[in-house]
Amino acid sequence: MEVQRKMKNNNTFKEYVAPIVVLVAICLVITAALAATYGVAKPIIDKNAIESANEARAELLPAADSFTAYDGELAVADPDKVYATECYIADNGSGMVITVNTKSFGGVLTEMIGIDADGKITGVKVTAHADTPGLGTKAHDHDGHLYQYEGKSSDEITSTSAKDEAAINHISGATISSNAVHYGVYCALEQYKIVGGAK
Repeated sequence: MEVQRKMKNNNTFKEYVAPIVVLVAICLVITAALAATYGVAKPIIDKNAIESANEARAELLPAADSFTAYDGELAVADPDKVYATECYIADNGSGMVITVNTKSFGGVLTEMIGIDADGKITGVKVTAHADTPGLGTKAHDHDGHLYQYEGKSSDEITSTSAKDEAAINHISGATISSNAVHYGVYCALEQYKIVGGAK
């Protein structure tokens, strides 16, 4: 009887406990390896992201020599949907570049908007999105859509909707993406007003 109980306990350990112990050990090893890899890769990822953002700022406001981050109030056009995340002012007073997050068809859309010292848009660039390729992304194309914003100011961009804006033609079939881009541009112009223009 005692031998049978020991054998049963031994079988239970082999069938149930041992596999759990092995799985836990594997999970711990994988977690440690991932943490080590992340620790090595994160500084490189952060450096690349900063370099990419600096290149985009220089592209959107070519007259700028260098930029300084604005540390004041950031525009919120619609909480959780449309808000500025960064504002960089050109050190030579030629303008600013504002980063805005908006809610688009596929989720969060991030765009950067350059505005010169006269309050005119110098360029718009979508830097991250999850919109449908070939449809929603038509609203992200410079030559097909975004070029329309160049040279416009808050006198011409007066609505939060691209459909209601006489100065801008929205993309048919990509209305949500067009509006997301447009609302972000509107928010950037509001940020320009909050800063008080380029200084």
